Amino acid sequence: MAHHSRLAIFFLILLFIDNSYTAFPPSLLDYNAYGVKIAMNEYFFVEVQNDNYAPGFLVQFAPYNDTPVSVQCTVTFRNSIDHYIYSVTMGKSQQQFFFAGELTNTKNGTFIGVAKYNASSSSCDTRFSFTVQYFYNYEHQEYYVIHVEPSGRYAYGFANKFIFIFDSFNISLNVWNGNETWPDHSFSPHAIDITNNFSVIAGFIRNAVDATAVYIPVIYLINFSSFTNYPYIVDQYRPNATVDTWQYLLTNSDADTYSAKYDMSVSINNNGGVLVGMQFINRVFLFSVARSNPIRLYFISRNTNGRSLGNGKSVAWLDNGFAAILVNTYSLNYQWASSEIYVYDIQTYGYNSNSTPLSIFPNQHQLLPLSFSSIFLQIISSPSSLALLDDQGNVLIMNPTPSGYFPAVRDSGSMPVFTSAQLCFPGTYKNRSGIHDCSICPSGTKNGGNSSTQCVACATNSFCPLGSVSDIPLSALTTTKQVIAYPKSPESIIFDEILLQNMFHIGSGHCLVVSPIFWSLIVAAFAVLIVILMSILKHRVDHPQSRKIRQRLKCIFKHTDLIGEGELWVGGLVSFAVVVLVSFAYSFSRQYLYQYPIESASDSHFACDPSLRNAKFQTNLQSISIPPTDAEQKMFYLLNNQTFTLHLDFVNTAANCDIISLQVLYGTRWSTIRWLSCSNVNSILSLTVVLPYQHASIQIYISGTQIIGALRVGLSSAGQEDEHYNLKELNFYQAFYKYGEVLTQNLSINLDMTKVINETAAMVGEESDYSGIYIPTFTTDIDSLFLTEDQYVYSTSSSALLTLVISETPYYVKNLQEPIAKLSEIIFHNILFTVVCLEIFGLIFLLYKLVSTPLRHVYRSCYAAKHKKNNERICVF
Repeated sequence: MAHHSRLAIFFLILLFIDNSYTAFPPSLLDYNAYGVKIAMNEYFFVEVQNDNYAPGFLVQFAPYNDTPVSVQCTVTFRNSIDHYIYSVTMGKSQQQFFFAGELTNTKNGTFIGVAKYNASSSSCDTRFSFTVQYFYNYEHQEYYVIHVEPSGRYAYGFANKFIFIFDSFNISLNVWNGNETWPDHSFSPHAIDITNNFSVIAGFIRNAVDATAVYIPVIYLINFSSFTNYPYIVDQYRPNATVDTWQYLLTNSDADTYSAKYDMSVSINNNGGVLVGMQFINRVFLFSVARSNPIRLYFISRNTNGRSLGNGKSVAWLDNGFAAILVNTYSLNYQWASSEIYVYDIQTYGYNSNSTPLSIFPNQHQLLPLSFSSIFLQIISSPSSLALLDDQGNVLIMNPTPSGYFPAVRDSGSMPVFTSAQLCFPGTYKNRSGIHDCSICPSGTKNGGNSSTQCVACATNSFCPLGSVSDIPLSALTTTKQVIAYPKSPESIIFDEILLQNMFHIGSGHCLVVSPIFWSLIVAAFAVLIVILMSILKHRVDHPQSRKIRQRLKCIFKHTDLIGEGELWVGGLVSFAVVVLVSFAYSFSRQYLYQYPIESASDSHFACDPSLRNAKFQTNLQSISIPPTDAEQKMFYLLNNQTFTLHLDFVNTAANCDIISLQVLYGTRWSTIRWLSCSNVNSILSLTVVLPYQHASIQIYISGTQIIGALRVGLSSAGQEDEHYNLKELNFYQAFYKYGEVLTQNLSINLDMTKVINETAAMVGEESDYSGIYIPTFTTDIDSLFLTEDQYVYSTSSSALLTLVISETPYYVKNLQEPIAKLSEIIFHNILFTVVCLEIFGLIFLLYKLVSTPLRHVYRSCYAAKHKKNNERICVF
């Protein structure tokens, strides 16, 4: 009875194992499942192809190009039906590759195999001999990784439940329980790389029961026994998420079940540098291990690429300390957005979250082949070449190029696709060999295409930004503005005040020469001298002739007396000063009258202030929705019917007209138009386009990868005169440039046009003169138009697009110019000024009479009384 019970239990166990394997239905078309599907060294490249009737391998032999000597074939090992291959790997110097997988379709078993190359075979299909080893003691493993030590003899397999060593020379397989090696029995390996004397493996372990995260990542440093080649753990590193970050909140609760989201990657270079990518936390870690004594895993830095997943899905060291990082961008719910390969010079510049890659693929001129998917899965290096696998199984092999050349993609239509060396474009250089792209010339240097390995210094006082191809004079960036600020009215717009200020102002220099009061004082000074002379003739000269001269002069001066109406000879002298002052007033008023309008007036040399004008101004904004007056209507008509010609100067570029195309927006449809003229002279691409209508939206496409240093935008239009209406000629330019930066590939510029209507009131009559012009306003932030050197590296657009939107503001500027004083007003105020001057001086003389006459009488009375008293005293004696 007990025997039957044990037998039943045995069959139940077998049934459970069988069902567990039956429950493993891998998708044969999914290249992103369960392992690494590509491998490469300097001899050949191998890709796993599970989607055939029986799984096989695409083998591409070196050299990796599409020349006739390039050979490829597809090979399948015998009896491979019901086999699913997880991963493929190979050593660096052996002509053989290893593959591992699991049996499917109710079959039970895990396997490791080796395919050895036989160069003497003439048939591609028979050049590889296959040896496969099976082991049946372990159930299906969600994560099962393999790798080969560099010599290519021993292949190691790691899973949660088992570890094995496969000796490809002696065809022996040694398998043991994983619990004998793993410090944490819950460890499930996700990625591994092996060197001569150590290995680094990354995966997940079960976390504490009360912790937020169910599974947490761990990285183990492995050494190998010198006697048995058995691996053993010597150090570990556990990436810790920063508190309160989104990584800290991850639970990883399903990490024990295979999901591509939890893919990791490990790559080790010859100097002991270790890269570990964990895309589920969007981080790539850089470690260092001492090759001579590999017992410590030294953390150096990490790179975090924002709040998304995918950074470090695959990593690969290249030659000379370079590294390639597969940077996918997934949302936090693992929805794909983009895939790119970043190439870093880690040996020279280090590696952290602030590091800028040397280049990014795909980019402006390294385009993805049309047959490729834009979703990248894995990269692997030889290490000089780099192979890329997409989610459709397509492969691109990027070959290193020498200095001065970059690897250009040649889409031949066959698979794999290879790159070939192409000379660096003008404005770029490459001074080291590798798979990376050419770098942009730094600011202050140039490369016109004569040399692709270095950039030369630009001439001083020239415009030489990033990616310069030539020395450009600064005059090419001149900004032309036609409209200046409309003047303000003077502080005083009352002619009386202006007249008085200029008549009685004394300054220095020119102001003194033109000062009316100064010359009047000069005349007054002469009058004082004459008064003194007359006093001398009266009191000091006792001669009959002097009395005659004095009387004659008094008679003359009385006849010139305008103040006392001929009563006082002194008034005649003062009248000369008054005449001078009034004469200056008349002269000033006459010249001031013709200082209108300001457009035809010259400097006012007759006044102390040369800017003095007979004009007052008003400026205001008015809505274009309000109908203009009848007088303004014609000016609006002329402005609205101007034909604009667009001028574009792309400065410091090697772009030519044959890569330019134009589109203009008609309603909701973009239509192609032609330019009026186009040429590239001295590295300035000048484009002239007649716009079909004023408020046009135009797109300028520049295909290719030409670098542009600056942009100059202008509009022009012919003027027109019609009686009292003058439509001004339009001709303005605005330059956009920033030293040390380069124009971005996607520019959007908004140009707002505002009508400016100037009304000049007539000096005589009622009909005003009108002039009109458009003034431009660029509302685009200049910082959004340019890229720094670091930003340029991340720009991957293969063409440049300039979108220019011309619109009109909902208001217009109305300027009104009027004369401060017209002729009749000036005549009246001059007469008034003359009368006032005479009356003022008459009042002065009247006051003089009122005060001096009584005083004179008192003085004479006192003097007479005193004289009489003195005479009486003399008589007494």
